[in-house]
Amino acid sequence: MDIFKQRAAEKHHRRNVYMREEANRLTHVGIEAPGRKIALVGTADSGELAPIDDPSWEIWGVGGRREWMTRATRWYEVHRLAGNSETWVETWRKQALSFNGEVDVYMHYPESGFGRVLAYPVDHIMQRFGTHFLTSSFAWMMAHAIDEMCPQGGVSLAGEIAIYGVDMEGGHEYRAQRSGFHHFMDLARVLGVRMTRLASSGISYEPIPYPMWQDDPLLNKLDKRQVHARDELSRLDETIPWTKTMIAQNEAVLAALKSDHDASTIERIEKETATLNETLQVMRDQLIAWSALETEQQWLRDYLTS
Repeated sequence: MDIFKQRAAEKHHRRNVYMREEANRLTHVGIEAPGRKIALVGTADSGELAPIDDPSWEIWGVGGRREWMTRATRWYEVHRLAGNSETWVETWRKQALSFNGEVDVYMHYPESGFGRVLAYPVDHIMQRFGTHFLTSSFAWMMAHAIDEMCPQGGVSLAGEIAIYGVDMEGGHEYRAQRSGFHHFMDLARVLGVRMTRLASSGISYEPIPYPMWQDDPLLNKLDKRQVHARDELSRLDETIPWTKTMIAQNEAVLAALKSDHDASTIERIEKETATLNETLQVMRDQLIAWSALETEQQWLRDYLTS
């Protein structure tokens, strides 16, 4: 590698490192206040940035913990374990017990063999907060944290809740769970609890509310690009079968001509067929590219509005 390529590679590396650091910076909502500090830690990659080694933070985790989850003060399991694979349940059981039985495990459906198991206060949480926004494990955990830090009819302890390893960006998780989790983050903020999130996390973005969507320039640009992408997909859906038919017809003609030894016509049709095959491959590549773009743009639109 010459010196110019080496310098360019080093610059590219430094830029990537800077971008990762910027993406992983913390964003704070609310005023810093003394009190409990609770970190809710999920299994997404950003969980490794949680203050695991800082004993001033309580670490609340979930099943399927990652290798960097070396400390926890609480585990949560809101699902009924019956029906899950025995291998998964046994792995989860070993993880919970690896903390020498000193960690509370809050369960909706308490089972033995998980160390210090406690029944999650399901009825109390539903009575206080209702059920509409309890759409995920982390919504239940947020509700529990708020209930302990801001007890009903009691003195608020304020403090801070930080979220790591929770993105809620894909499929069912994104659509069904993210709004519920956002509700409890907003509720904590209103009650005076400081909320801390990673800027790169999917839960950090505040969606554009209805009906302001119609005036947002980015959403309007996305809608225009989606129309173009779908027009291109429609064109390719029509053109590809037609091109395949032409190739098949040419191959049938070639088979007939070869028996008649019409060399000049055969050469012309072979060139035409080769060109059609090249065109077909280009269109297949375009179909993949436009399909990927359409899917990504739809994800972005959902992300900006949900």
